[in-house]
Amino acid sequence: MANTASWLFVITTEPYQHGLDSDPAVDLVMAAGAFGQQVSVLFMGEGSAYLDTKISPAEGESDLRKLLKSLPLYDVDDVFVLADTADNTPATLSISAERITANRASQLIADADHVVSF
Repeated sequence: MANTASWLFVITTEPYQHGLDSDPAVDLVMAAGAFGQQVSVLFMGEGSAYLDTKISPAEGESDLRKLLKSLPLYDVDDVFVLADTADNTPATLSISAERITANRASQLIADADHVVSF
């Protein structure tokens, strides 16, 4: 019998801010998916910049948009972005993500077995 749980990763911080070769949030999302967990990702606030087609990495850093496009390969198909009333949500997204309301985001958090925030 498989030991699976539902995980919701909530990403609220800007990309490319940590100076590491990889991104801890994206790495953990992919690892959870690779180990057969039910994984969803919610980008909100400054975290929605991960999906912004206009933001590029600094020279020498990995392009996170390429990693995010590979999420379906890790069985991560549920990607959400909070439709921010402060207009922080990019108009054009680099990957397919469902735009949701704050009420729906609250429900996702309540329904998940585990919630991890970055």
